Amino acid sequence: MNTIQVPEMTRRVFLNRTLQALGAAAAMPLASYATGADSAQAGAPAESASKAATPALKFLTPEQFATLEAMSDTIIPQGGTFAPGARDLGLAARVDAYLPKFDPAVALGIRGALVFVEQQAPALAGKGAPFSALSEDDRTAVCNAMLRAGGMPTSILLAMKWISTSFFYTMDATWKFTGYDGPMLLEESR
Repeated sequence: MNTIQVPEMTRRVFLNRTLQALGAAAAMPLASYATGADSAQAGAPAESASKAATPALKFLTPEQFATLEAMSDTIIPQGGTFAPGARDLGLAARVDAYLPKFDPAVALGIRGALVFVEQQAPALAGKGAPFSALSEDDRTAVCNAMLRAGGMPTSILLAMKWISTSFFYTMDATWKFTGYDGPMLLEESR
């Protein structure tokens, strides 16, 4: 009997492929929305307001940055496990700075995932889009609905959680809360 050998799938390969697929799937139905005249007019006031609070971005658009900031704040809120939260430490800006270093397909997948979260995910919880304009409780309800929905919404939520937590816990400011003293290479410089 011939058995088919399944290739080994590392977490990195899985994440790369998942984010590529999620980005493509999420961005396709929204392409017409993003280029439509109605969306440009509807988003004009919010766009100018978000640009004032948005730092200089390396990869994300201001809208995608606002979504990432809201999502990471929902996943790692201020006063959660540790006193500082994602917004307190500028987590979204840190992720944005690293995205150009990612595999281009993964980085684009993250953009697509953010578009899905912003425009499509709120409907899963019976909330109106955009995600970034929702209250903390409503954003939490959307995340819970994404988890219950399974499939692509759950995969996007888990990818956003992975990105948020992995970047959060590699920040120097979070080390003291975990008991990590920092890299051994830095011990001599202290």
